[in-house]
Amino acid sequence: MKYTLLLIALCIAATALTSGEYSSAYMATGANITTAPTTTHNPNTTTHNTSTTTLTPKTTVTTAIPSPTPPTNMAVGHYNFSLDGKLCVMIELAIGIRVNTSKVNDTFIVQPNKTTVSGECGDKASTIVIGFKEGQFTLKFRNNETIKKVYVEYVDYDLNYAFKTGELNEYSGKNESLELFSVDLGHSYSCKTETLYMGGGVSLDLTHNRFQAFDFKNNEFGPPELCKADIPDYRVAITVGIILVLLIIIVVIAYLINRKRRTDGYQSL
Repeated sequence: MKYTLLLIALCIAATALTSGEYSSAYMATGANITTAPTTTHNPNTTTHNTSTTTLTPKTTVTTAIPSPTPPTNMAVGHYNFSLDGKLCVMIELAIGIRVNTSKVNDTFIVQPNKTTVSGECGDKASTIVIGFKEGQFTLKFRNNETIKKVYVEYVDYDLNYAFKTGELNEYSGKNESLELFSVDLGHSYSCKTETLYMGGGVSLDLTHNRFQAFDFKNNEFGPPELCKADIPDYRVAITVGIILVLLIIIVVIAYLINRKRRTDGYQSL
């Protein structure tokens, strides 16, 4: 019995020792476990700035495509220029600027109701400028006391016009040192039609013309002096008249001769 109790005690002690080793081993293993630090990741808060773009409509500056104006008939304009109440130049005419080149064969007609008038006034020289949207037309008159004549010594024109759609062209020309439309002082120049060649294939067609500068009476045109083309040519009429008279004379002579022959053929009984 004594040995039995001793054996039981030894078993219990062995069991206790074994349990302690396992417990120590467990504790040792637990001490060697490294716990990784816990990192708290703060979420990146990205703030997106929304750009508000305002689209401004583009203002497109467009230039109108030049195009010819509808054709019109020649229109007579009445133009005059005065200074300090004194009439310096007065004209009546229809103006056509005719272009005849390899690209254009057409005429621009000045519309009197779309014109402005300016100029200069003097005792020896006076100028009138007829302006319109597409250009201008200028006449300068000279009072030449030496020959006692008044005439146009300077003609100028400018035209910026499209005879064909999209083809805007500029034409200009001048003639100087001229003696056009010459008349006596106090008289007016009159002509049905006049053509002035300005060079570069451009001519000025002036019709129903009446010009005067200086020495007006009651602000009216003086006695007209006709251009050569309008002066009646009586030579043809005179020639025809002479021929008719000669024919009549010949017929009368022939009749008298024939009558005399018949009279000579009869003998009295």
